[in-house]
Amino acid sequence: MRLDARAFGIAAGLTAGLLFVICAIAVTIAPGSTTSVASALTHMDLSGMTRSITWVSFIGGLLGWTLGTGLTFALAGWLYNRFTRQTHTA
Repeated sequence: MRLDARAFGIAAGLTAGLLFVICAIAVTIAPGSTTSVASALTHMDLSGMTRSITWVSFIGGLLGWTLGTGLTFALAGWLYNRFTRQTHTA
């Protein structure tokens, strides 16, 4: 079975972008609670960290996470197709 690496990358990138937006909204609305949840997830005390979200940092982070995740998953899909093709021809 072949995987459409481009579609997989786009889907992953859009998903990462959506999660980034949800996270930014959570940090804006409830920074203390968001920090508590992040602390629990990472097993670290993050209470001393500053959380300043500006439009520039929001757009930069959104682009970085969306493009980075999309490219990473597109590469993973391409590698998957290469590895499965080699398995079937051997």
